[in-house]
Amino acid sequence: LRSRDIEFFVAETSTLQQEVDVAIEPLPRHPLYFAARAGHPLATDRSATATDIFAHPIVSVSRIPPRMLEPLRAAQRKSADPEAAMRSFPALECNALSVISQVVLGSDAVMVTTLTSIVADLVSGRLTLLGKEPWMSTNYGIVKLKNHALTSAAARFCEFIIEAERDACRAEQDLLARWKPGTGRSRSTRPRKQRGSAAEPSPGGQGSV
Repeated sequence: LRSRDIEFFVAETSTLQQEVDVAIEPLPRHPLYFAARAGHPLATDRSATATDIFAHPIVSVSRIPPRMLEPLRAAQRKSADPEAAMRSFPALECNALSVISQVVLGSDAVMVTTLTSIVADLVSGRLTLLGKEPWMSTNYGIVKLKNHALTSAAARFCEFIIEAERDACRAEQDLLARWKPGTGRSRSTRPRKQRGSAAEPSPGGQGSV
């Protein structure tokens, strides 16, 4: 950014607050959840805490910022199980969500993620939410140089990012209305059938289009 190779970037901004030559445009915060495979030992525990989670390996899709690392470490130290208290954390770090998801689906490992990142696996029932902590959320922003005007293309791209964030927030609210930790399923597993809707089967037995 400082060498002008790029005009802006999007990143976790909690470690950039002391940089005097950058301007940060905050993006909406998104809650983060512990998620695991359906059938996980903690899947039915609606009161699972971060300390409970540390009984199992935790895998991460990105580097954990200090603002979350410290409370996570504190939760790990509270574990009554000496093995859990000394467990390597994170057990695996990979920037490919698909890889992390496969690890979680094939083991008792736990991931930290946003709802919109795993919606397909939630709907299919392959993943379930275990819970969250109040301090678990994203803290991303658009980072630019101060007193340096963006080109029209870069400015428009920032607008696209902000629009996409608004869409993500709306989708997230919808998901929060349908899913809750500890249940492993939607609050309403089947949409309510409306009289005369296109989803009703036709007399011939085939669904109308």
